[in-house]
Amino acid sequence: MNRSLSRLCRAGTLLAINLLFAMVWGFAAVSKLLNGMPPWFGDKFGQTLLARFPGLTASFWLLALSESLALALAIVALGRGEFLGGRAPVFLAATLVWSLLVFVELGFGQWLTSDFNGAFQQFVYFGGTMVALLLVNSGAGREASSSEPPRTPIRE
Repeated sequence: MNRSLSRLCRAGTLLAINLLFAMVWGFAAVSKLLNGMPPWFGDKFGQTLLARFPGLTASFWLLALSESLALALAIVALGRGEFLGGRAPVFLAATLVWSLLVFVELGFGQWLTSDFNGAFQQFVYFGGTMVALLLVNSGAGREASSSEPPRTPIRE
């Protein structure tokens, strides 16, 4: 594959990953911030450890803040144009790492309530995020130095 097409494919892949995670966390965070804690939250988590520590209200808002931070990181990555290849995708990688932690947070709640289907979904989301992170990091060192010509080894 020629170099230009390869760069275009990588840029498209990074853009798609960035947009997907901005969308996932955007809908989740904005919904929580605008609507507050839904009535079912207490019904689902009221009999769990989360009701005692840190409390249902704090648990909900910590989750909302976690999702908001993931959204903010994704927006910064988009704003910096990290998908274009001119710079290393630092904020996109941070979005994905933070997303892993948010999926752990969400999965913990599912396990606490014995919602094994929901816990499995979080596991799948975690796995997909890990694949995206590996793909993003696979070329991270090349973005920053893409303007430099390739070096040829010197033979003695």
